[in-house]
Amino acid sequence: MSSLLRPVGHLPASVYWFRRALLLVVLVALVFVLVRVLGGGGSDPKNSAAAGPDPSTTPTGVPTPTAGGKTTEAGKKTSESPKTKETPKDVKCTGSDVVVEVLPATRTLTTGTSLNLVVQLSALRDECRAEVDPSELTLTITSGEDQIWTTEHCEKVIPRATLILAKGKQSPSIIAWDGRRSRPGCLPGQLKAKPGTYVVKATYDGRDSTPQAFTIV
Repeated sequence: MSSLLRPVGHLPASVYWFRRALLLVVLVALVFVLVRVLGGGGSDPKNSAAAGPDPSTTPTGVPTPTAGGKTTEAGKKTSESPKTKETPKDVKCTGSDVVVEVLPATRTLTTGTSLNLVVQLSALRDECRAEVDPSELTLTITSGEDQIWTTEHCEKVIPRATLILAKGKQSPSIIAWDGRRSRPGCLPGQLKAKPGTYVVKATYDGRDSTPQAFTIV
């Protein structure tokens, strides 16, 4: 007992006390490690909870992109059909879609002379397809209250065509008048138009042009 309290040796007593304290610290550390290993074999529930969900799983209800570019919830498949835009050739012009003009090739002609009438169509807004035929386009020549000639009598003079109209761009059609009166059936040998002032007007699907005057001498 005296040897424990009073270290015996040729070295100073403080050296022996330091060695004993160091040995004691090592023993305490070993005991603490053994207790942690033997008594804490399970994982810390707090650490397990903090680890978060498995990144390999996708929670229900989380939006995921689909091949069609539309976001849906996981587990739900949707298909999105691409929208097709109509081309001008698929949109038919109506009277409210066009601007109609008619111009005599000359403002003065002699009796019995043919006259070319230039009908110009253009789109009022968007591009569209105009069907030029007797069911859509008519021309009428009058002198005062007297109807002289109309394409409703002579449908064959209208050159049938399909025109793609654009705003600000005029698409012309030329219709020839033989300088004579017309009757139903467009029978030949009708009277020549007499000298005087005449007015021509074009109508496309109910849309009228501005009347244009010309003179026969």
